[in-house]
Amino acid sequence: MFFTLYEILTLSFKFNEVVSGVMNSKVDEFLSCLNNEIENKTDKYWLEQVVFEIGDDQNLNIVVNSEFIKNSIEKKVLDTIKRVYKNINKFGDCVFILDKTLSIPTNEFEIVEEVEVVEDTPVQNQTAYELGVFDELFIGSCNNLAITAAKNVVTSPGKRFNPLFVYGKPGVGKTHLLKTIERSSFSSFYIDSESFLESYINGIKNKDIDVFKNKIRSVDILLIDDIQFFLGKKGVSEELFHTINYFLNNSKAVVLASDQKPQELVGFPERLVSRILNGLVTDIEKPDQKMFSQVLNKNNNEYGGNLITKKEFDLLTSLEFQSFREINGVVNNLIINKQTGTGNASYVAELVSMYSNNKVLELTPEFILEYCSDLYQIDKRLVLSKNRSEQVSNARHLFIYLMRKHTEYSLNQIGLYVGNRSHSTVLSSIKKVEDSPGLKKEINIFNNKVSSKENLLTKV
Repeated sequence: MFFTLYEILTLSFKFNEVVSGVMNSKVDEFLSCLNNEIENKTDKYWLEQVVFEIGDDQNLNIVVNSEFIKNSIEKKVLDTIKRVYKNINKFGDCVFILDKTLSIPTNEFEIVEEVEVVEDTPVQNQTAYELGVFDELFIGSCNNLAITAAKNVVTSPGKRFNPLFVYGKPGVGKTHLLKTIERSSFSSFYIDSESFLESYINGIKNKDIDVFKNKIRSVDILLIDDIQFFLGKKGVSEELFHTINYFLNNSKAVVLASDQKPQELVGFPERLVSRILNGLVTDIEKPDQKMFSQVLNKNNNEYGGNLITKKEFDLLTSLEFQSFREINGVVNNLIINKQTGTGNASYVAELVSMYSNNKVLELTPEFILEYCSDLYQIDKRLVLSKNRSEQVSNARHLFIYLMRKHTEYSLNQIGLYVGNRSHSTVLSSIKKVEDSPGLKKEINIFNNKVSSKENLLTKV
């Protein structure tokens, strides 16, 4: 049987129509199933920024118009997308396609929750955040002001408290608050100081610093953690200053966290500190007994009220903790004792006894610095200075060694803490301590002082 060219073209056109119809039907089925799977309003917002297509190779093309959207989809809903598409098409994969010319159509993805639209007010302003995420936080007098300010930043980025600067000792919940802000806002980006510094340096080396700038400036709320580690880094400090200026000038919000007050960030450009002080500076203090009671109640309720007795509850809530890390350590021990059938009576009694005798110590850089300063009878500032006298050097070497052994600080972070010293200098100090018989006694004394806390609070 022979076909004319016209007949061949007609048959080909009809075949393509059939294939296209099948593909469109699959996309509709996929979107319907995905809509049923996704309940979180935040996730639905991100899906509105995407166009889904099924290619000839049966792959699901996830078409986005920016790297930022791609990264957000990957972080928040990609696993769900893959699972749903696998149920629709067992042989296809999910592939991102970046198309900067893409114009996202409205109502591409159904939003189940109805939003009241006020005339002349853009709809996106009403759905740009989800404050319910803050309900997961434990709130008390120690952090109420910081959380209230954070909610203001989320609901009105760039309007008030800009920049917002949160400071406090390690473990009190600064990072957790910043990540809560990130989760509650649809247009936010969290980055810690180490990642910021690494991205900045790589941008300079690869001559594509604008890629890094565009990434962090594409959101309404930028969250930068542990900025005290920028001390002594002139280039990155200048970049931070210009970034803050950009956000202020474009009615966007910046939230910074540090374990030091702005005035104590010695070595930061004066104009950067001035910018910070022009916003809102608030601290987060150690958790109070009310907050500890909330944590205990929550975990006790999860175990049907059988995790601890009323007497054990009252004994525990009489104690004072320095950070949520300590509290988490206690709760972890209560849970593991319950799961193994050991019971918590002896553990709680031992814990109360140790706290009553002031045997539980807070292993922070400040505590270790205080110890080394008292041991060698020299000012704490000298330990962190460039002074090279034998006594000061020994105190500094011991401080670096104990920081590495008893904290989670990296070698680079320790170097920044002790006067912006290099990675190799920190390693050299640690080796000098390990090779010095004279310092072994001081190490053993310190280890004996803190071993009780490590055995009790960090065995889980």
